[in-house]
Amino acid sequence: MALATTPPGPSSYIAFSKAYRDDPLRAFGQAWKTYGDSIRFKALPGVDVYFVVHPDAAAHVLTSHGQAYRKAPSVHQPLSLLLGNGILISEGESWLRQRRLMNPAFHRQSIVKLASVMTRFAQERVRRWEGYPTGSAIDVAEEMQQLTLEIVGEALFSTGLEAQLDSFSTAFRRAAEFINDRINAPFKMPMWVPTKPHRQFIENRDRLQQIAMHLIGLRRHQQNVPLDLLSMLMAAQDADTGAQMSDSELLDEVMTLLIAGHETVSVTLSWAFHLLGSHPEVLHQLQDELETVLKGNPPGAEDYMHLPYTRMVIEETLRLYPPVWGLSRETIRADEIQGYSIPPKSFVIVGTYFTHRHPEFWTAPEQFNPERFTEAEASKRHKFAYYPFGGGPRICIGNQFALMEATLILATLVQRFHLEPASGQPVEIDPTFTLRPKNGLSMRLVRR
Repeated sequence: MALATTPPGPSSYIAFSKAYRDDPLRAFGQAWKTYGDSIRFKALPGVDVYFVVHPDAAAHVLTSHGQAYRKAPSVHQPLSLLLGNGILISEGESWLRQRRLMNPAFHRQSIVKLASVMTRFAQERVRRWEGYPTGSAIDVAEEMQQLTLEIVGEALFSTGLEAQLDSFSTAFRRAAEFINDRINAPFKMPMWVPTKPHRQFIENRDRLQQIAMHLIGLRRHQQNVPLDLLSMLMAAQDADTGAQMSDSELLDEVMTLLIAGHETVSVTLSWAFHLLGSHPEVLHQLQDELETVLKGNPPGAEDYMHLPYTRMVIEETLRLYPPVWGLSRETIRADEIQGYSIPPKSFVIVGTYFTHRHPEFWTAPEQFNPERFTEAEASKRHKFAYYPFGGGPRICIGNQFALMEATLILATLVQRFHLEPASGQPVEIDPTFTLRPKNGLSMRLVRR
């Protein structure tokens, strides 16, 4: 049996790091085309980064050999400054307990009850747009962020966060930029050092936590408790011990759900409108389905399963623009991926964005084609050719919530409007924190 070898990769740390700072997706994409599905990058002296793209490698890291990996501290320690030890960050028994506690809140029956919330806020957005002159330019990215924040606020707290919307959005965006900079910094200054960026981040994080704690505090003293995600989290008990979440655990989970719960759907819808704006044939097929199924009525939970093409548009958008473009792990012990040796304590990136474009598994991978997600096509595909919500036991707990929300919002808005590009300038990708349209997404409203 041949001995495992080291993956190929660029020899110059300086050249690659400069290309990475300029455009991470382009840097990794060029390396992938040059070196193949498994790549080693020299980072700092004695520190290598391993980048894998093939679906077999993704399955290896996320499922079959997942016990050999943990969340990469260099990424998740900075994230924990914002999200605490919530379900996105925690590991081992702590994560397993949190998952057990939160599972009922994300059971399909619980999510279906929130469909009316999703549609109601989408209809309010329609009424707001109807007040604009036709042809008005809007920032779709900002509009979707506001809308999804309103929905997740209602789903969590039974309040749409209207009063805190601007404050929350601004604080989150600034905090996310700091986290991204810290993740990419080769040397991380301790947070107790009172630099200006540290002080500004703490101010923004505290603002976000104050909003969350204020709403949690109101619930503690509420007489008639509504049935929402917060009440389910507060009432949840560990099946083995009977224990409930502490206040600090509850805050961490609420922060995680507020941030991840709106950001993923927000960026997905933004990219969906961008793609529909340049693919009229897809838009027309989508409109035909909505007219046939909904007949001018707002969609409800019962309509979700009868809108397959609408959901396929969302799934194809997630293929081309997965909100989390790469998953970071650290090897707990030495491993071997597709014949290449990976030493212990190595940083491994599973390149979701590139797997979703792998020509071995996707025909014309850069093309926007929702028909890829018919049941017949999906059944023929490698399970890990597509994993926008991760995979294995750590798959995103809110994936079904996100898919339903994105589908119902798109159905509601497209019934009344289609959006056209407001300029001929190409839309760039900003991979900061999530995969967002760089500098927003300006589009013109056209009434149907």
